[in-house]
Amino acid sequence: MTTLSSRPATATDVQPIVIASDNSFAHAYDSVAEMLAEKDLGEKGGLEFFDRAGRRLVPVLSHAWELEGLVPALDDPDPELVQARLQAVVQHVGDYIRRHPEVVAGSGLSVDEAIAALPTIGTGTLAEDAAQFPGAQPSSDGAIQLMDSGGWFHNALHAAGWSH
Repeated sequence: MTTLSSRPATATDVQPIVIASDNSFAHAYDSVAEMLAEKDLGEKGGLEFFDRAGRRLVPVLSHAWELEGLVPALDDPDPELVQARLQAVVQHVGDYIRRHPEVVAGSGLSVDEAIAALPTIGTGTLAEDAAQFPGAQPSSDGAIQLMDSGGWFHNALHAAGWSH
């Protein structure tokens, strides 16, 4: 006799976008495994998860309440919601840069240049908008990386929201 697991299967082919519940930070990962490899993810506070189509992803927790994976919620995808959230993150980073110009000074950008270079969200699809983030490059399998980990925008996101 075979017993069925009472736990939902973890989606392994999802490319999650993680957004802080207060819209202070966003990060995209090429896979759930890549996201889970970030050991301090749980220390970052309230998080919400979405896929690149705008579907909400629900955390799968271990018996010890540790994040094991993500599964799609039953809700319909809402890419406009995710775009609005990403726009709120961009606005937050812009406001932070205005208050803390030193965040971009090391990159050789003035505050005005950095503000002008921030992504414009909402003019295309969610995937297209994500591709506008500085340093975003399609990977070899076509997956969009939301931000380059060494870029000024990524560093400003961490300064404005979280720090490693």
